[in-house]
Amino acid sequence: MKGTLKFVVALAVTFLVMLVFRALVFTIYTVPSSGLKPELNDGDRILVNRWSYGLRTGLGGLFDYGRLCKGNVEYGDLVAFNNPLDSLHSISKRSIFVGYCKAMPGDTVHFNSSPEFIIPGKCHMVRVTKDNMQLLCNTYIIHEHKDAKIKNNNLYVDGKETHCASFTQNYYWMSTHSNQNLKDSRFFGLVPESHIIGRVVAIVYNKDDSKPFYEGYREDRLFKFIK
Repeated sequence: MKGTLKFVVALAVTFLVMLVFRALVFTIYTVPSSGLKPELNDGDRILVNRWSYGLRTGLGGLFDYGRLCKGNVEYGDLVAFNNPLDSLHSISKRSIFVGYCKAMPGDTVHFNSSPEFIIPGKCHMVRVTKDNMQLLCNTYIIHEHKDAKIKNNNLYVDGKETHCASFTQNYYWMSTHSNQNLKDSRFFGLVPESHIIGRVVAIVYNKDDSKPFYEGYREDRLFKFIK
């Protein structure tokens, strides 16, 4: 009886440690069907370091968003982040996207046939133009939770005409580097700092989910570290 009790306690402690480790250190996510070739493929299980840019805290709880031991996102980092357009769930409950950091606050972005525009941030005010007005308006509404609208070719925020946009957090431009996978900032716009989970550091394994649990593994995708 004592042996059984010890086993149950040890199992419970192990399970608890795994949950804490998953929530606070590293988390494994499955790459969506669109993939992120050539770096990531459909079915890859990726390891995300939650401390890469500081551990995210305060989402959906009693406290405001914050980060412990905050670090900076670097150009070219392969970043895991929550779906910026999902308004039905709290941020931490949203689906996971992956993309390369192409631009950060103060940088100028140009894609396809769109004019260049500057990425806004907490310390980077952006002049409102006819070219970036819709993007800024959407950002105010979705992520800053402001009453924003465009009227007579002017941007109004909380009833005031705004010529220079300022924000409460930093924003980033994420790219898939692909014309087949458009689930990046070309589709959902700017990614707020609060949505960033961490940097993708490795591919743990690859599994074809259409096959039984004991089949469909790729040996060439086992424990591949990402630079």
